[in-house]
Amino acid sequence: MKILTIFFVLCLLALVSFGCKSSAKPAPEKYVGNWQGQDGTTISIQSDGTGSFKAGSKKVTGGTAEFDDTTKTLTISLFGISETWKIDQEPNDNGEMKLDGVVFRRK
Repeated sequence: MKILTIFFVLCLLALVSFGCKSSAKPAPEKYVGNWQGQDGTTISIQSDGTGSFKAGSKKVTGGTAEFDDTTKTLTISLFGISETWKIDQEPNDNGEMKLDGVVFRRK
């Protein structure tokens, strides 16, 4: 019975893992990279649509980075832990963008 339970749990974890990866949409190229905010927040966005952040005591590694053109927001989330930023200024040629009034520079 223990082996069956362990097998079931492993299968469930595999399904959840594969499901999370397939839901990510590619990130817009101009956002891809590592960013440092003036407030100490760090954001990392990968071209495959995954992302990470550290903002205060909140941290996500390997989450999904979602860009909403309608509300002009960026959300990075993983298993219910998330952070959403209003995109005030898209990345420019100088490697800067502004989210929630905070300037972020490409590292």
